[in-house]
Amino acid sequence: MIRITIYLMTRNVQLLIPFLLLSLISCDISDAGDKIQIYTSFFAMEDLARKVGGQYVAVQSIVPPGSEIHSYEPTTSDIVALNDADMFVYNGAGLEHFVEGLKEAIPETEIRYVEASLGIDLLADDYRGDPHTWLSPLNAKKEMENIMNALIEVDSAHQEYYQNRYQSFADKFNRLDEDYQTLLAPGVGKYLVTGHSAFGYLTNEYGLVALPIGGYDSEQEPTQQDIANVISIVQANGIRYIYAESMTPSAAVLTVIDETDAELAILYTLEGLTAEQMTTGEDYFSVMNTNLLAIAKGFSAL
Repeated sequence: MIRITIYLMTRNVQLLIPFLLLSLISCDISDAGDKIQIYTSFFAMEDLARKVGGQYVAVQSIVPPGSEIHSYEPTTSDIVALNDADMFVYNGAGLEHFVEGLKEAIPETEIRYVEASLGIDLLADDYRGDPHTWLSPLNAKKEMENIMNALIEVDSAHQEYYQNRYQSFADKFNRLDEDYQTLLAPGVGKYLVTGHSAFGYLTNEYGLVALPIGGYDSEQEPTQQDIANVISIVQANGIRYIYAESMTPSAAVLTVIDETDAELAILYTLEGLTAEQMTTGEDYFSVMNTNLLAIAKGFSAL
């Protein structure tokens, strides 16, 4: 057994990662009879991979519950686990900054990297692209299709199984999209005010106007002028709800609420589940339905 040291470069941090080099025996996954070992970057990718892979995959996320995907740094144990995995599924679109470092540590000849957002038209402003592609149901359907295609590449013996599972969930994505179109129709052309800029794909899909207070992640703090502009729009348009991503909203969200007649409501980004959501077994569809009802109430006459 040989001790190897690998240097994994992240944005500003160099991680010294020791691990044991294991003997690798090449074999066809379907012949071996083992489940395909899949690691994903965060919950939404985990849920999509588990759904389409069904009984032939074992899936888990490297980002633990409650962690922030935007600033997450892989640990030594992550690298060890990935060294034994068959596939790593990540969103892409600039979200997981650490992927290039992972590819240096564990080359693509050793593990199948799957960028789920490939083929999706990305949104961008003057500063950076919006990586939250999965918050549009039709985008999430495309991401599951990309994962399905990758599974077929590594396990062609179960191609029909993966295709059938994909089709059943594709139908669910289509129904969810129809529900969003129906319930959000009264909101077309109106503002959706959120704590940070995570819902651009959703608003773009259903004709709402995204009005984020902060940036794409918690590191992008709004200026006082940004906050003042949002307050002015909320007051002028009689906006009823300001949406945060948790029950502990940012100071900027609380300031907007304090200065207006708006109330706090919650939208979930599916980067991770709350303890309650994990206990009750929630998934992409149930959480997105919860989001839909929360958004729709902002445009109802009730």
